[in-house]
Amino acid sequence: MMQDTSRTEGIARISTAMGRMRTLIRRRIIGRLALQNVAPMLDISDLDALGLVPGQPGSKGPDPSAEVSVGDIARQLRIDPSRASRLVAELVRQGFLIREVAQEDARRAVLRRTKSGDRIFAEIQRVKHELIREVVSDWAEPRLTAFAEDFDRFAEALEAQLSRQNSDGRKAT
Repeated sequence: MMQDTSRTEGIARISTAMGRMRTLIRRRIIGRLALQNVAPMLDISDLDALGLVPGQPGSKGPDPSAEVSVGDIARQLRIDPSRASRLVAELVRQGFLIREVAQEDARRAVLRRTKSGDRIFAEIQRVKHELIREVVSDWAEPRLTAFAEDFDRFAEALEAQLSRQNSDGRKAT
């Protein structure tokens, strides 16, 4: 009985923390802070797109051999393809993305971050990491490592559960 109560309390705490995180995520606090300090000319959706597109070899982010199209951006960001096309066109115009010919199908255009796009992406990641570093600055190394592992495991399990629910035709909550 004690174990059930403890487990129930733990689940309730996770649920409450997820609610607080959802509020922060919905407001895009970390991303907006990073953009304000690093790239005020960009919008939060620009940051989302830059994070989905591979950069130059050796850069951080998606696998450099991955091929990402405007359609992929639309699907991942859950936006209309015409909105994704305008977003990408603006990032190309600003010099943060380039269009290339797909290796598998020369009729298909794929996107890649430019060196300038890589620099902006890396700097935004640095600002985000610095904020997290400040938040956990007084955590002992074993606690930080355990939290990182547990948080990653939780996120992966949640994604898998929601994916299973979606493939079963049930509405994800």
